[in-house]
Amino acid sequence: MISLLRKRHLQIWLSLSVLLPIGIISAWLAVPQQVRDHLLQPTASQTLPLLLKNVDKPCYTANLRSNADTSALQLEWINKKPLILASALIYQVDDEQKNIGNANIVGRIDAQGIYHFPLKKEFANAKMHFVLYDIIHHKIIDLINF
Repeated sequence: MISLLRKRHLQIWLSLSVLLPIGIISAWLAVPQQVRDHLLQPTASQTLPLLLKNVDKPCYTANLRSNADTSALQLEWINKKPLILASALIYQVDDEQKNIGNANIVGRIDAQGIYHFPLKKEFANAKMHFVLYDIIHHKIIDLINF
């Protein structure tokens, strides 16, 4: 190497020895901190006290609940066994037709446990129909009538 090249090589290595640690430290400081008070799961709602209707099947139980003054409706879904499917959606349909094209989505179930879904008050006096739908295979699993 000639002396000019050796001098340039030394300057580059000295600058890298300073800039590289500065870059690593600034990248480490730029990473945002995790929020410690925020839960990733939605908060569980309370079960309404009045049981209006009940459908009991071997894999699950579906309860239609309300409060004392019937100002709120709730669908309580209890999985007795783990689902065979990875995930399923519950739709509220207007009639006994299994058409979910214009149905209202109620919620999603995916593991064994108890789920509570608030329902719209406008359907309180009508006969209620729910469709359990497999979103992966695009097929209807079950129809629940209250």
